[in-house]
Amino acid sequence: MSRKWIAWFDEFGKDDVKYVGGKCANLGEMVKIGIPVPPGFAVTTEAYDKFLEEKGAGREIEEYLERFSGGLDTLADLDKACLDIGRIITSKDIPEDLAKVIGEAYDSLCQEYGVPDLCVAIRSSGVAEDMPGASFAGQYESYLNVRDLDDALEKIRLCWASMFSTRCVSYRQKRGLDILGSSVSVAVMKMIRGRSAGVGFTVHPTTGDDQWVVLEGAWGIGEAVVQGIVNPDTFVINKEKLVVEEKRISEKSRQFVFQESGTVEADVPPEMRRNPCLSDEEAVKIAEYAKFVESHYGVPQDIEWVIDSDLSFPENVFLVQTRPVTAIAQKKTPQDRFLDRLLSRRP
Repeated sequence: MSRKWIAWFDEFGKDDVKYVGGKCANLGEMVKIGIPVPPGFAVTTEAYDKFLEEKGAGREIEEYLERFSGGLDTLADLDKACLDIGRIITSKDIPEDLAKVIGEAYDSLCQEYGVPDLCVAIRSSGVAEDMPGASFAGQYESYLNVRDLDDALEKIRLCWASMFSTRCVSYRQKRGLDILGSSVSVAVMKMIRGRSAGVGFTVHPTTGDDQWVVLEGAWGIGEAVVQGIVNPDTFVINKEKLVVEEKRISEKSRQFVFQESGTVEADVPPEMRRNPCLSDEEAVKIAEYAKFVESHYGVPQDIEWVIDSDLSFPENVFLVQTRPVTAIAQKKTPQDRFLDRLLSRRP
């Protein structure tokens, strides 16, 4: 991939992590192999590096860290340093020429759908996300239902600043990585109005048995599952036959839905709480996509999926992320993994 500030999902793939980060690289790879992914583009690491250099934020951060010659050894030092570094980044404007390029890409998305202010998701995509032995999943920030360009530019800066959250810096220190991190990209993608959403695994998450695709989901957008506020529905699909062989339907009383900007936690209507969040045909279609992605990558995958409330089957089924399942993840129960995700996303 040639170096530039903006790249559309169909312009890169899994080998371009250095320029678009792990999350974006996997989105681009899925587009290349024909998996339905919401359209969008990456604000590349070149853009982040330009911001740090042109606005002097990188130099300020380096000078600031010099006062901690012995390292960030105490929680108080770590918290203060991360807060101050985040302020350095958010106090700087995005360079005008970079903001213009981002704006032009956002306008192209709006024109594609015939609306002036398309709702988008802004998702951090770190270069170190998929390093062997390191997993930054859930540690960088993401913002959903972002409704105009000014808000998108602000959320991009906040994604950049999340490179220096207490969680991320502490994680890097514990693993002997550079405190300054490597670099970060940001995905800007059409926001799917989710009827239901969740995660999936191309091996059984408890036993590691590779005969199954296991899906976990709930009503609304995926935050209800990721943050563990509901006991999700579970669908177990035979990977070879592509049939649902087991399902456990939970009572799902809470969900995340759109508000004017962003999302809000809300009640699920009583008549829907005991209903399955997926039809069998939707579950099988997600499993079919997940199986194909696993075959392409050659290793078990941890996916995120969403069902678009505005479309009919099968056009309503989208994948919005895939990443390798780690050995540790295979040994954990769903409850353990939801707790991990919850702790990684909350201060």
